[in-house]
Amino acid sequence: MSPNKIIKRYANRKLYDTEDSKYVTLKQIVESIAAGREITVIDNVTKEDITGVTLLSAIVETEKDLSGQVLTLSAILKAGGLSKFVESLKTSV
Repeated sequence: MSPNKIIKRYANRKLYDTEDSKYVTLKQIVESIAAGREITVIDNVTKEDITGVTLLSAIVETEKDLSGQVLTLSAILKAGGLSKFVESLKTSV
């Protein structure tokens, strides 16, 4: 098992898990992260790292309660960005 799971996003917006050789949903990506996996999402055409944008989409999709979304996004902004927010979560556990 590689330390960093690579997900490719294709032009049709589908997400492909290169490790498990299957298409995945945002919910499955969230579940992988919750299980402790490191995820990197790469645009298949440009090869650009789009992990942050994808994780924000996952937050919005998985949060059913709008107030939860606002609180989560506010916390990300207050932390100084997604990477700092994620780091703060790791240190608070």
